[in-house]
Order: sequence, then C-alpha cells, then structure tokens
Amino acid sequence: MYKVLIVDDERNIRHGIQAMITRKFPQTFECIVANNGVSALELMQTDEVDILLTDIKMPEMDGIRLVKEIQKLKCKPEVIIISGYDDFEYAKQAIKYQVKDYLLKPINRNELYDTLERILQDVESANDATNDFDEYRANQLNYIFIHPNIIEKEIEAICLKVLLGRFSGGYYVGAMIDNGTEKLAQIRAITTKRKSGEEVLCFSDKNRNMVLITSTASIFTEISLQYEGKDCAIGVSEKQYYYSKMKKAYEQSIFALKNHFLFTGKTCIQYADLKHKDVDKNVPIDDLKKIANMLGTNRDQEIKTRLLEVLNVGEISTLGIAYMEKLHIAINTIILDSAYSKLGEESIEILKHHDKVGDMYNFENFYDYYYALEQLILLLHEYSKQLKSVYSEQKNMEKAIRYIHENYHKDLNMAVVSNHVSLNYSYFSHMFKEYTGNSFVDYLKKVRVNQSKKLLTSPDLKIFEISYMVGYKNPKQFTRVFRELEGVSPKEYNRGV
Repeated sequence: MYKVLIVDDERNIRHGIQAMITRKFPQTFECIVANNGVSALELMQTDEVDILLTDIKMPEMDGIRLVKEIQKLKCKPEVIIISGYDDFEYAKQAIKYQVKDYLLKPINRNELYDTLERILQDVESANDATNDFDEYRANQLNYIFIHPNIIEKEIEAICLKVLLGRFSGGYYVGAMIDNGTEKLAQIRAITTKRKSGEEVLCFSDKNRNMVLITSTASIFTEISLQYEGKDCAIGVSEKQYYYSKMKKAYEQSIFALKNHFLFTGKTCIQYADLKHKDVDKNVPIDDLKKIANMLGTNRDQEIKTRLLEVLNVGEISTLGIAYMEKLHIAINTIILDSAYSKLGEESIEILKHHDKVGDMYNFENFYDYYYALEQLILLLHEYSKQLKSVYSEQKNMEKAIRYIHENYHKDLNMAVVSNHVSLNYSYFSHMFKEYTGNSFVDYLKKVRVNQSKKLLTSPDLKIFEISYMVGYKNPKQFTRVFRELEGVSPKEYNRGV
C-alpha cells in the first residue's frame, strides 16, 4: 500500500479527505494525518510517505514552506496542494517545487480521485523504471565481481555508467549472508533512513550474499547492533577511493565474511583486521597422517586427542580462514578420501557424512564442522575396526577349514580345531557356522564322506579300511553317516560306481 499524509489545521477537512480516499481506495492507500507543517515534517523524517496533500494557510509552518523543507528529504513524496484561496502566486510557488496538482476547497471528490490515480500511475511507472535500472546496475556490478580476468579500466568504465557519480568521496563494500527476503527488507529499511549525503546501495550477488556499497562505515555498526547476539555477520572491506578498485573491495568483504566461520560471536568483521594473518604457515601433515594410520586400531582416545590438537580453534583463529581452508583440504585428502577409498561404498551412512563434511562451508561455524568431522572420523575408525575384525575372522576360518581338510582322518573335534586357531570354543562354533553354513559336526561329516567316495572307486580297499582312513574307527558309524548323506550305503554306492 502507498502511504498518504493529509495536512490541514481544520480537523473536519483533513478527516473528510481521509474518509473519501479510504472509501474509494481501501486496498491502495493508507492515510495518516497532521494538523500543521511542523508535525507533518517530523512524521516524514521518521517514516517514508508516498503522497503529501497539504493546505497552504496553516500556523507554525505553512504548506509552501513545508514543500520547500521536504526537498531536503532523501525520499521525497509526490505533493498535492489544497487551498481555499485561488491565488496565482501560490500556484507559481507550487509549480517551482514540482507539485503534482493544486486543488481548491471545498474538495471535489472526482478531481481528487483523478489526481490520485494519475499520481499512482506516475509513481508505478517511476518505480518500474527505478527497479529496472536497479536490476541492471546489480547485474553490471555482479559481472565485475564474477569476471575472472576483468581489468581495472573496464571496472571503472562500468562503475561510471551505473553509479552515476556516487561515492566520489570514497566507499566501503560490505557482504552479508542473505537468509531471505525478510532480512533483505530489514537491511534495506536501515539503508533508506540514512542521513542526507550518506550514499548506500544494497543488492544481492550471484552467491546469495547481500552486498552493500556505502560512503560511510557507520551503517555497518548500525547493522551489527541490530543483529548483535544473532547468527549473523557482515564482512567489510577497506575504504577505496577509485571505482577501479570495486572488485578488490568486494573480494575483501567476502574474505572478511568467510572469517565468521571462525569468529561466530563477532557480527562485524573488518578486512583490515585480517590482512596480516599468517597464511603461509604449513598445515601439520605428519599429525594428519598419524590420525589416518590410527584408524581401525584400539587407539580411540588418541585419535580424539590428536584431532583436537590439529583443530585448535584458538590457534586457527590467529591464523585466519585461509589457513583453515588449507587445513580442511589436507584433512579431506589425507584422512577422509584415503580412508574412504579403502572402505569403498559399503556404508551409506558414512557416504552421507562424507559428502557433507567434505565442504566445511556446509556448516555455519567451526564448532559445527568440528563435531561433524569428529563423528565421521570415529565412524570411519569403527568401520575400519569391523573390517579388520571380519578380515581376521575370515583368515581364522580359512585356517580352520584348511586344518580340517588336512586332518579329517584323525580323531578330530571342534575343541581341537578351535584351539588350533586360538579362538574361544563357543565363539568359534558361532563363527564357523556363520562362515560355512554348517555346524562343525555336519561339515566334518561332509568332508569325510566326500573323501570316502573317492576311495570307494578303488577295488582293492575294503569298506572297514576306508572307514578307518576317513576317521571312523567304527565301520557301522561310517555306514550310518554315509547313508545319512548319500541315501545309500557305501557298499551300494560302490556297486553303482
């Protein structure tokens, strides 16, 4: 809705005009009233008004002086003069200040409606033109920001065209994460209430950051105070004096904003405070390799301790975000990617965590990243231990089966074999059945019977001899087991071979 301010020292007139406008345009205009020019000016200095209807003859400040004073406002309303005096001198002064219309009392409602509709069309056309230019300007500035090889001469030419001489005394660039239209509206509300002479532009970049270009740094302090204690940050460049440095200032603001990852309690982050950080310090490669080597061992606590030493937020904060980014890349390469390549894609849960932790900016701050990273490393650690355990158990089962095949003819039982592979009797029984699909006794029966079938092909061997050769000292037991597995006796089987 558009806001209309009606100013007249006669109560019946101002409320009568208010009633006419409200009845005709209930969804278009919001009307407020004032009884003199002083009160009206105070209202317009604190609240933006779109259309001003003012009487001329009023105490304290007349309508012509009020119109003159509003020329100093940053956002000037469209003006309609209302008067009971058909005086050409007043009309001439009104024209001087680009007054939209001059209506005589008593107000003719149709004339008032026609004037408001004409002003509404003009305002909407002006807004469309302004919005089109604002969008064009934002696109041109974003072109500067994202172009990898743009030269300063081209930057200056674009800025001269779209900034129209603004920021001639120098400027700062601020960058703020854009969390939606509500915050954008709040920031724009702050920028529109700046003092005369304080230039401010506010728009979104291609990465959904809000960008502010301003002639004074005080706006950043105001934003900081408004969002103090909330999860919000703004990165601020050094002051620049030439349009050609616009890209440099933007990059400084983005770099400063990134440091919010480390300084979660700080709302306003100045590039000037960060530019001397020790970005050349080497990351602790050897410590990362040690953590990687400990995965899958029984050194759970040592893994946590070393990770905490490597990701010491106090030390990292003194080194800055550039160092943290280098460290993050090293962690990905040496610990995460290396471990993941060995484990493969068996674990969907690990894959899900790996994808998120692989980019530290998926997290709002260092602490969220650290806890997610620690969780992932411990998941990899436990999964590695499980794989090692499975591999070890597989080796034990292979060793046990090999021993059975080599010693089936002896007085063999599960206690002998479990002792051979150094496993607990009950645990071995469980693992053996899980690995082979058979109990130890059934598996041994199959091995002995299969061996006996080979021996039965020899015409020189007796049944009792074969029984003894495959581990059965009692031929009757051998015959019973053979019939159980093959459906026929050894003798019957021998005839059929």
